[in-house]
Parts: sequence; C-alpha cells; structure tokens
Amino acid sequence: MQQYICDVIRFWVSEFDVDGLRLDAADVLDFDFMAALRRTANEVKPDFWLMGEVIHGDYPRWIDETHLHSVTNYQLHKALYSGCNSHNFFEIAHTVRRLVNGDGRPEGCRLYNFVDNHDVERIFTKLENKQHMIPVHALLFTLPGIPSIYYGSEFGIEGAKMRGGSDDAIRPALNLDDYKDAVKTNPYTAVIAALGRMHAREAAVLAYGNYKEELLTTTHYAFSRSLQGRTVYTTVNNADDEAWFDLPAGGADSYTGAIFGETVKADNGQIHVKIGPNSAEVWEMADGGASVDTEEVNRLMKELEEKQKQEAEKKAAAEAKEAALEAKLEGTVAVPNKPYEEMSVEELQAAIILKMKKNGPVTDQMRKTVFDNVYHDSLVNWVKSFR
Repeated sequence: MQQYICDVIRFWVSEFDVDGLRLDAADVLDFDFMAALRRTANEVKPDFWLMGEVIHGDYPRWIDETHLHSVTNYQLHKALYSGCNSHNFFEIAHTVRRLVNGDGRPEGCRLYNFVDNHDVERIFTKLENKQHMIPVHALLFTLPGIPSIYYGSEFGIEGAKMRGGSDDAIRPALNLDDYKDAVKTNPYTAVIAALGRMHAREAAVLAYGNYKEELLTTTHYAFSRSLQGRTVYTTVNNADDEAWFDLPAGGADSYTGAIFGETVKADNGQIHVKIGPNSAEVWEMADGGASVDTEEVNRLMKELEEKQKQEAEKKAAAEAKEAALEAKLEGTVAVPNKPYEEMSVEELQAAIILKMKKNGPVTDQMRKTVFDNVYHDSLVNWVKSFR
C-alpha cells in the first residue's frame, strides 16, 4: 500500500505536474510512511509540498526535513474567531507565543493557517460581529504561518453545519459570475484582496521575519514582523470605539496602510496611528501601496449588513415553516386521510417525508429538496411514486 501511494505521487506529477498533496488525518499516519512519501516527493519534484491534516498534538513532530512540510494550524484557527467573539486578544497572542520559537523566529513551525475550511463552519457565520472580518483576516495574513482562504469565504458567504452533521451548507457550488464584481461591491472581498496584494509585496518578511508583540490588551493588539531592516506592523481593534497605537518607526520616515491607504510620518522615532472601531490596518514602510477607500468600505458594509439582515429574516421565516412541517411529521398534526389531489402543498410535503422515513434515514438535504418543491402537481406525482 505504501508503494502504491508513492506511485500515486509519481503519476500526478508526471501526468498533471501537481505541486503538492494534502494528507487526510495525518495525525494517525505512520511516521515511516510519511518519510517514504517525503523521499518520493523530493525525488520527483524538489519543491513538491506535503501538508497534513493535524487537529491536536505537538505540531513540530510532523514538520521537519524528512517528514511533512506543514500541518493544519487548528490551534490558531480556534483562537482567531474565539478571540474576536469574546473580545479577548490574549487568547490569540498566547496561542502565537506557543507556536513560534522563543526568540520570535517562525521558521521552526511552518503552519498552514486558516479561519475556516471544508470541515468547519464559515468564518462569516462564526463571527458574532461581522465587522470583525477585517481584524480576523488582517491577523490571518500577517501572523507567522502560511495563510489560506477557503473558496467563497472571501465573499463573506454563510455556511453552518446542518442538523444531522451534513456538510452540504459549508461546501456549496458557487456560480462565479455572481461574484465577478465582488472586489468592487463587497467590502470584505476588497479588504481580503488588498491583504493578498500586501502579502505578495511583503512575502519574505511575512514568511521569515521575526514576530514581536508591540501592544496587547483584551481589545487591542499590535505586533511587528521584521527581516533585514524591513518591518511590517499589524494593528487590530475589536472594540466599538477607535483606538490609537504608538509604534517604533524602525528607522523609516513613514508608513502606509495596506488596507485603507493612510500614510503616517514618523515623529521622534515613533508612528502614531488610529484604528477605527472593529477594524484593522497593516502598516508597510512607505510606498507599500493601498487599494481600499475607507468611506466606501463603510458604506458597502452597511449595505451588506442590511442585505444580510433581510436574508436572515427570510431564513427565519423559512425555518419556522419547516418547523411547522416537522411537527406534522412527528405526528403533532396528522397528514389527512384524503386523496392526494385534495391535499395542500404543505400536506403533500409532509406525506412525502413520511414515506421517505419508511425507506430509511432522511437527511437535511432530502428535507430541503422536498420543502423547496412548492408545485402541487409535481408533489402529487412525487408522493404517488412511492411503493
């Protein structure tokens, strides 16, 4: 079996020139097996990347020159959304301290950072204050590690685990035409795009630069990443009031915000920067470039919040309707004993679910398919199709 998997790597590289492989549940894989995979990877493509899914444990056990290049950073994942929701940046900072070397060098633990993925709920769903999409992504892109965005979350889409454990809601099919203008119309897409451009400009600093805490309270957090005389500062604020940060200028005359574009000049060896409520900024040495208009982001946020409020109300109404139908299914309200043609849409839906239950478990997706069908004749034909 080990040789077969090694041959799989050879096949995908030779046929499709893939660049890496994700190992599911790597925390239960044999270390000799992972070493064999690494030898094969080095043989077929020197820069081939092996990443493992590891939820618990001492991450450096898996990451070295003979095993994996990286593993999933579930510790930071939990800290990022939890620290924002609970207004407790100490949780995030203390997690980072455990993951970097004592002297702030991050290269000893090259972790795959994320705020959501195909196994957990979408970050937009998990955040209690949706404005914290900006602070949480500023942290994702600048803390030590390899930042990743799960498809669709750059648009701020919702996705919660469904009853029964189904992951369908967090793995939807997306029509990209619906999002082709998102960088102009969606504030979160615009901010994440700006952070992506910043990360490309500061790739060396953010990959290899020392990490140093500059300020830490429950609601304010600032840190620097420095390499060979170049420094990037991240300042995040999850309070409902604006916050001021005093940071060492590090020999630079001025810094420019990568998200909102403000430039601040150094004064007496320091920069004095203001961060809006529930917001963030990443500061690059001048001429870093900026791409997002603050007022436009705030306007778009309000529009998006209103739209999401309306969608939430529609969702609540739909869930109430489903709950009423579920009551029928549980026998609180019996399906009437009359010809299907004389039943209402709701009665037909209940009758279909009851017949499905006789044939086996009924998933949330199956229920949704039934409830989404509101056409009387179609439902009549459907219910008659059961034996």
